[in-house]
Amino acid sequence: MPEKSYAFRLRYTLSPRDTVNCFESSLKLPTTESDYEVKLKANSDKTIEASGSLVLHGAGWATPEEAEHFGHFYADVLARTCARLKLGVDFGDRAAKGGWLAKEVSDDFSQRTGRLMLTDVHGLMIYERTNPPVLHSSEPVSLVQGINLDRFLSVYDSALGRPREISKEERTALLLFNASFFPNSPDGRFMLLMMGIEALMKKQEQPDKIKAIIRGFISAVDENPDLGTTERNDLKSILGNLLKESFRQAGRRLVEKKLGARKYKEMSAREFFEYCYDLRSKLVHGKVPLPSRDEVSVAAVKLEAMLSDLLSTDLLDVGPQP
Repeated sequence: MPEKSYAFRLRYTLSPRDTVNCFESSLKLPTTESDYEVKLKANSDKTIEASGSLVLHGAGWATPEEAEHFGHFYADVLARTCARLKLGVDFGDRAAKGGWLAKEVSDDFSQRTGRLMLTDVHGLMIYERTNPPVLHSSEPVSLVQGINLDRFLSVYDSALGRPREISKEERTALLLFNASFFPNSPDGRFMLLMMGIEALMKKQEQPDKIKAIIRGFISAVDENPDLGTTERNDLKSILGNLLKESFRQAGRRLVEKKLGARKYKEMSAREFFEYCYDLRSKLVHGKVPLPSRDEVSVAAVKLEAMLSDLLSTDLLDVGPQP
């Protein structure tokens, strides 16, 4: 190894239902060259099998750029391996990274001990390999919402005094709304909230003049001799779906009717729904690049308020305001 060498460290998390049956705390992995080493390690005093948090570690590169290049290379090898074996992993691409050390603190520690102090990043990091580094772990802060007791009782009394039946669609949306409070990722939370709003939508038929045009297209497909059976059925199915409004149209109509002039993220209900539906489409269809974690997280906060309002339109005069 050269005098000054660089290393990469990729901390990742295994899904709760998966593990690798290795009863050691460290496993040396094959590499493409013999000048450096790559290991899989438990991120704790446990075996790899017993640890839900693992580290892919490589060392021996002369420059940080080389270490980063090979860090991504071996991370991709690991990702493909896990996908083939149906091992669920979170490489930290869209994870909160935790608290970062003040530079003064890490510099002072290094001067006193001769060792690096590094933030225990959920994801890939590159560092100069001197003595073994000391890792500082700081979990992201979770905020707890406290509901004032008087406000809770006020809303409860209002709901009690205005009894109504909850529809099947609302019950489904309530299940999804409540489920959205438990995922750790903002993407999952956002999608559950969008699913909750979609559960409340009732797609209406298009106006007669639009349906007449669509039926004309369907007839043209039926009469075209150049189309095979599969092609004809596929086209008729696509065109048949156009006889009713789209989910986007149904959602716009729903929020305009139910939420009126209420604002979300400084947008009208219709504008905010359109914005969220665009985010949903990018996430669902894997548009590259995906919306940032922060953008999805901020949108989810306001989307939660929108779905809350839709589920309690008879109580909008009490409780939280947007």
